[in-house]
Amino acid sequence: MYSRQGATVDACVNRLYHACFYAVSALLFMDGLSSSKHAGIRGLFNRQYVKTGKVPKDFARIYNDLFERRQEGDYIDFVSFQESQVLPWISEAEELIRFIATLVQEQTN
Repeated sequence: MYSRQGATVDACVNRLYHACFYAVSALLFMDGLSSSKHAGIRGLFNRQYVKTGKVPKDFARIYNDLFERRQEGDYIDFVSFQESQVLPWISEAEELIRFIATLVQEQTN
């Protein structure tokens, strides 16, 4: 049986990933970079910002983990997340988005 709360928690993982995805996409856009695929955005982010030290590896880990969890939740049958797993990811995603927003703001000034 699939509970309504389970569906909400699973949707939260999807939304957390997409919030970070759009932040990363905005950062890439500021440097004239883009990709039509999620894996392409992830690769560009890791190459252009993480490997160069512009973004700390801890933030890359958050984004990469959410990418993987979203893949699991959206494309693998019978994957369900627990609220206790997901709650820490909310604050981690917020930190990543704040960091990226600062980088974007610095580039626009």
